[in-house]
Amino acid sequence: MRPHPRVHTRAVNGRPAQDGSPHRHRYERYGEHGGHIGVFTFPAYAHIAPAVPMLAELVRRGHRVSCFVTERFAELVRGAGAQPAVYPSGFPWATGPSGSALENILDFFEEAIAPLATAMAHFDGDRPDLVAHDLAASETARLLARAWDVPVVQLCPTIASSPGFSMGERQGREASGPPPEPIDPQDPAIAAFVARRTGLLAGHGLDGGPLDGFGAEHGDNIVFLPKAFQIAPETFDDRFAFIGPCLDDTPVPDGWRPPEGRRVLLLSLGSSYTPDQADFLRFCVRALADSPWHVVVTLGHRVTADELGPLPGNVEAHPWLRHPEVLRHASAFVTHAGMGSVMESLSYEVPMVLVPYHIDQRVIARQAADLDLGRVLFREAADAETLRATVDEVASSPRIAAAVAEMRRQVHEAGGALRGADVVESLMRRPARPRTLNAPPTEVTHP
Repeated sequence: MRPHPRVHTRAVNGRPAQDGSPHRHRYERYGEHGGHIGVFTFPAYAHIAPAVPMLAELVRRGHRVSCFVTERFAELVRGAGAQPAVYPSGFPWATGPSGSALENILDFFEEAIAPLATAMAHFDGDRPDLVAHDLAASETARLLARAWDVPVVQLCPTIASSPGFSMGERQGREASGPPPEPIDPQDPAIAAFVARRTGLLAGHGLDGGPLDGFGAEHGDNIVFLPKAFQIAPETFDDRFAFIGPCLDDTPVPDGWRPPEGRRVLLLSLGSSYTPDQADFLRFCVRALADSPWHVVVTLGHRVTADELGPLPGNVEAHPWLRHPEVLRHASAFVTHAGMGSVMESLSYEVPMVLVPYHIDQRVIARQAADLDLGRVLFREAADAETLRATVDEVASSPRIAAAVAEMRRQVHEAGGALRGADVVESLMRRPARPRTLNAPPTEVTHP
């Protein structure tokens, strides 16, 4: 095995990175340079970013990490010390799947096998000791894990599914509009995909048989939230390690600073595409103009400052700003209810006004509200008076404050990147678990 430069991570989840004896065992099995871990990602920031600090911790402990990403995420994983392996992807990440029901499903199926040729070339003569994959990027990882008889673990950046709870079913309850048209199993597009997949697998000498009963959805999972936030937590067994978010909470020198004498409100709608993003941000800015709040808006790469128009004196907008810089000073957060943003907010003990758009965000938002961590305000029903009143409520409610404080404790005690790396190392050291039929279904949740 070739050596890899070591990366030293900063404090994560309030705990210092560790050196020395707690991790000496890795050298006993894997030699001077540790093990080799293959990680398969899905091309969306919300799916990749939660795992990056854990990958950095694994590299710091002496392991090599090969991370299969699209070109736009190569620098993100390289910054963690992982080796990016860039694969060609045709997934419509800029807008999300927007075709017919069949076209949308095939987009996910195509993405599931897109890294295969790149992985076979990358691992030629240097196979991994463990394969990890995002819950929406499973097939290539599971095929290789089965073919090479190595442990496999699923990385879940959102609410997980268990034998007794289905995130897919819960998302289905949030769907609106007419039901999708039925899919004809004889559709030529399905036959064409099956033929491409069969040829690809045969060309690499892989068994194309069903993966039912094999893989991380029947085995081990690392979930990037505390178990206390999970829906139906009693249905999850020890195959699921709820490690919480992997957050780097080191202050940035000369970072953002709050103004004197005003409470701070963070406003962000995340990185996922929504057709109303610019319109809703403008609505929020106007609704909060001349309020007692100092409003900090992060735009992301989908909305420009010009689209917001002239800003009131109590509002500032940034294309990008590390949320922890603001959250450590904030009294409330208006968020799209992406899991990464929700976990950041809870880590800094900040209550939320949750304004979800996608169906997975609606599930997350309802769970946060059910746990008294904030209040849901659906965009289609929002008006300026209600938004201002809801912001004031979450920032002043003793009940919400107590719930958020308790969940912050749960977030920080879950273990974060250090515990995640411990789980990965433990899986590399032990024999594979026996397969079981009592397992959660394979699901694709919204990216």
